[in-house]
Amino acid sequence: MAVFLVVGILLLVMVLLVSGRVRIDVVGVIALALVGLFHLVPTHSLFSGFSSYAAIILAEMFILGEGLRRSGATDVMARMFERIGRRGEPALITALMALPPVPSTFISDVGLMSIFLPTMMRIRQSLKISLHRLLMPLAFSIALGGLLSMIGSAGNIIGNATLASSHYQPIPLFGITPLGIILVFSGFLFMKWWGIRHLPTNNGQSEFLSNYQEVKSYISEVQVNDDSPLVDKPLREIGFFRQHHVTVLRIIRPNGHIMTPGANDVIHQGDRLVVQGELQAILDLQPEFGMEVVGTDPATMKLRRDNTRVVEMMVPPRSALVNHTLRGTNFRTKYGATVLAILRQGVTRIRELPVTPLRAGDVLLVMGTDDAIARLQMADDLTVFSDVERVVPASPKRSIIASVVVLGVLVAAAVNFLAIQAAAAVGITVLLMTRIISMDQAYRAIDWRIITLVGGITPVSLALTHLGVSAAIAHTMIRIVGPLGPYAILAVFFWLAALLTQVISNVAAALVLSPLAISVAGANHWSPDGLIISMVIALSAAPITPLANKVFIMAMGPGRYRYQDFFRIGIPFTVVMFVLTVILIPVFFPFVH
Repeated sequence: MAVFLVVGILLLVMVLLVSGRVRIDVVGVIALALVGLFHLVPTHSLFSGFSSYAAIILAEMFILGEGLRRSGATDVMARMFERIGRRGEPALITALMALPPVPSTFISDVGLMSIFLPTMMRIRQSLKISLHRLLMPLAFSIALGGLLSMIGSAGNIIGNATLASSHYQPIPLFGITPLGIILVFSGFLFMKWWGIRHLPTNNGQSEFLSNYQEVKSYISEVQVNDDSPLVDKPLREIGFFRQHHVTVLRIIRPNGHIMTPGANDVIHQGDRLVVQGELQAILDLQPEFGMEVVGTDPATMKLRRDNTRVVEMMVPPRSALVNHTLRGTNFRTKYGATVLAILRQGVTRIRELPVTPLRAGDVLLVMGTDDAIARLQMADDLTVFSDVERVVPASPKRSIIASVVVLGVLVAAAVNFLAIQAAAAVGITVLLMTRIISMDQAYRAIDWRIITLVGGITPVSLALTHLGVSAAIAHTMIRIVGPLGPYAILAVFFWLAALLTQVISNVAAALVLSPLAISVAGANHWSPDGLIISMVIALSAAPITPLANKVFIMAMGPGRYRYQDFFRIGIPFTVVMFVLTVILIPVFFPFVH
């Protein structure tokens, strides 16, 4: 009975993750609750995932990466891209493939992409280079950088944690590096000689920020008559505006004063309102509310004026805005800025913006003052594509300290002076003592959804192992594929991971496949390292769809990529990585010790 229960829980977890309708941390909590409810693991093991090697290392790497970002150390490479970009597109694309794998070795993919995206936007605007040509090579190189160390990505960390918990020797910190260098260089050559030629040059769509005439077509100017029932009412009390998704962008007073309104601002007699909404809803204001549409004044209709700016922002995967609506988060009241449009997978959305749930990778066209844009940047819920002044100016001293700390952590772990967990803890302490990051910033840097998913699914993995389910699956795989030899099993693991990461997160895929790799290796009396590394490579180097990695999702909106763009480049790229994996893993990680 217990076997059927744990298999049922695993299938439920997979369905919830594939559907995308439930947050990954909620999925982790559901899995944890069900395993505890049916007593599938001992009570003392139920919460072991939260104190596991994987959870601790993941949290520490988030904080160390945040320290590098806040110190300004990563800005050096961003400025380097801008200098290289002046030499032309070929030199810039080469740099985008060659340089990011280095910091990606110890900075989270999402954090690194968030740093480089604004730089790419500035390069796009100043050098007139299409984002279609820049963001995919950048995303590929960041993802591949995770193969340069065993802390380079969540999949690497979880695979090593599974080895340790199964009483195997974990792969050394830089044990994957020689193989990783070959794969990164091969990916560089692939993109340089084949991938770049097949990047979209112009998919027929205009740049989102530089051409927003479609947005302006939804903007009108209305006059408030003296007998209007809306006079002396604050905007928050006007139900018609909320019901019909009409947004007041600007209030123009008879004395010439122009203001960007908030929810508590009151309408006066004679006010003219610059509003955004469907034309029919705006026309309906006339007979019922004593307003009339008036001729538009180009000076007042101009969206960029005085200290008001219109900028692009992207919703990163870790944003608290994901799966929430603008109205539900009180976006305008909280930040003092207005969303004019949403760009999602190449389609500009203008209607019903307040009630549209936001998704990771959405690009928002936002209007607000410099102060409002700065508040959004400080909140970390959006990646701002503008030259807003840094909250903490970069300083060479802080950059050097943060870089030395991270380097010291890596060296201490590599020479076995300290375990990586202890070395990272010491490094974080130094960052806190030197005030490069604060404790609050350290907490915010951790992606608690991933930590909760790891903590919640770990007992499911333990139950699969203790109840013999992993062993049974392993023996079935050996019976079917085993006669074809160890290379066939290696190939099966690669493609299992490559396909699974297209539908669920790489964290969940690693949590599911790692115990299976251990069981298959144990049944054959092999070293499990090769199968773990095969899985790790597939999780980082299979960009068949943008869902394979969060950095691809982040690139999709600003780059206006389509799924077929990833198919065209990602499938042959994955095949190249697969061939190299099958050939090279037995060389670096023999099946038998």
